[in-house]
Amino acid sequence: MNKKITVNLAVAIAILAMTVTFVVTMILSTQIFNSTVSSVRQKQVMYNNIAEIDKAVRANYYGEINDTTLYDMMGAGYMAGIGDANALYYTAAQYTEYKGIQSGKVVGVGVDVVKDSATGSARVVRVYTDSPAQQAGFEKNWMITKIGDTDVKSLTLAQVNSLLRGEAGTTVTVTGTNLAGETQTAELQRRQYDMPSIEYTVPQGKTGGYVRIYTFNTNTEKELEAALEDMLGRETPIDSLVLDVRDNDGGSLTEAMDVIDMLCPVGTIASQEKGGEVTVLDTSDNKEVALPIVVLMNKNTTAGAELLAGSIRIFEKGRLVGVTTAGKGSITCEPVAMTNGTAVSFTVGKLLDHNGQSFDGTGVAPDVEVPLTAEEERSYYTYTVENDPQIAKAFETAALLLNRQQGGAASSGAESASSGSEAAAASGE
Repeated sequence: MNKKITVNLAVAIAILAMTVTFVVTMILSTQIFNSTVSSVRQKQVMYNNIAEIDKAVRANYYGEINDTTLYDMMGAGYMAGIGDANALYYTAAQYTEYKGIQSGKVVGVGVDVVKDSATGSARVVRVYTDSPAQQAGFEKNWMITKIGDTDVKSLTLAQVNSLLRGEAGTTVTVTGTNLAGETQTAELQRRQYDMPSIEYTVPQGKTGGYVRIYTFNTNTEKELEAALEDMLGRETPIDSLVLDVRDNDGGSLTEAMDVIDMLCPVGTIASQEKGGEVTVLDTSDNKEVALPIVVLMNKNTTAGAELLAGSIRIFEKGRLVGVTTAGKGSITCEPVAMTNGTAVSFTVGKLLDHNGQSFDGTGVAPDVEVPLTAEEERSYYTYTVENDPQIAKAFETAALLLNRQQGGAASSGAESASSGSEAAAASGE
């Protein structure tokens, strides 16, 4: 009898368990189904609204509709509507240009420009080696006044860049004023040219190296490695390093972390926080650059460049000079390509440094604050490595770091020698 009760009880428990499992599964499945249906319905409502607008416009609009422009504006509008300040939509042409910048190869005339606040012209701030502009004699600080028949004063910076860029093989007429104040006009044929992400030098009278990092792309790590190899391999090797990341837009976070790995000792470089979960993005190995490092930064130092600056301080590799950075501590994904050649990019998490801290919205503060005066701000793009006041302060700070290191080493050596003498004396006794 007891045996039968036991068997019956076991069967009942099994049936109850199966029933509970079935009910729970059905509840969860229903919730998932309802959520999916709701999502599908919401999407259908969105598509219906767009279709309704499209139908009304195409039936009654007086002008002609450029479908490519329409699709681009719809894509840009969607990204603007998700509430993400970092979301971007790339047209097919913009995405092609982005990929070129990341690979270090761009099609255009070969200059970087900014709008000059005093004249409204486009000031040339960088001329790329072996580019059409360089071959035509363009130099830094030339003022571009006309592109084709269009006066540059009436254009935004984006419009200026759009006119200078274009398909390889096409031509553009550029008029500008050279350093002597003379007007020059050149017909430039757009073509592909190399766009190095860094420039470097050892300034006259200095013992340290200077490296300007404009952005982080697939070539930055090897370019920096080659620069250091050159400067360390000279008859008089450099004894310190100034890294200038002013106006660095951050570029690729992955490439920025590769540079940090090269410079810093073993440890976590950065992590991503998403939905309360933290995931390590990258770690540094035990190889590092054995030089005191000063990072020069400004309010336009962004994202990966901010992480680099903060890492140099956290890993005790050097000091930071300049002013507080932009404070873009969010992680945006690499552009996601669409089938029509366009792409989108958006925020996927919050960036955390080695200490698990975020600089989003606050930026990275300098150790040595060196703001520019109003006059210095106006002269910012005319400065050279030799007369830039912020660069001068960076080298001054590097020299102090070097002296402290050498003083510490000398002190340590003296202590070791003293200990050795005492030990020898004790042994002699």
